[in-house]
Amino acid sequence: MKRQSLAILFAAIILAVGCATTVSLPDRLDSFVEKTEKEYKNYSKEDWERAQAEYDALVAEMKENYDSYTTAEKVRTMKAMGRYGSMVLSSEIGSATDALGDVLEQIPETINGIIDEIDTASIRETVEGIKSSIDTAKIRKSVEGLINSIDTAKLKKQIEGIAESIDTAKLRQKMEAVIKILTGEE
Repeated sequence: MKRQSLAILFAAIILAVGCATTVSLPDRLDSFVEKTEKEYKNYSKEDWERAQAEYDALVAEMKENYDSYTTAEKVRTMKAMGRYGSMVLSSEIGSATDALGDVLEQIPETINGIIDEIDTASIRETVEGIKSSIDTAKIRKSVEGLINSIDTAKLKKQIEGIAESIDTAKLRQKMEAVIKILTGEE
């Protein structure tokens, strides 16, 4: 009987010591956030994944036991969660800024690469090939045939009808504006 009493007493002592040394969730969350604050600027993607998994476990535990916390514990927990959220946001903004900077740095290199790839000799050859393949005599003959087939009297009447319906002052104003734009005066 004494032996059984001693075993029960020993178990009670272990249980009491275990309960006394258990760290509360607000303390564990604060500790996690403080550790993260010290190190997060050097976190890799894998570090963030581990931190997020630990944070998610702490939040899940907090949700399960939320009603059992005092108001002070709830406030501490919410503050710690807010601090962690701001670190995550800061890290994400930093990553996005770095990525944008990388893209912007590559733009001149990309443009210069495109410029380097422009083969002016090949373009010149192509243009010369097109010029030499044009049968100017045939084009001249086609144009002359087209001109001869035009009913000039009918065309003149149509042009006069169009000219009468055009607001020439407005057309002149628009054409002058276009010319100024093309010549760089505007």
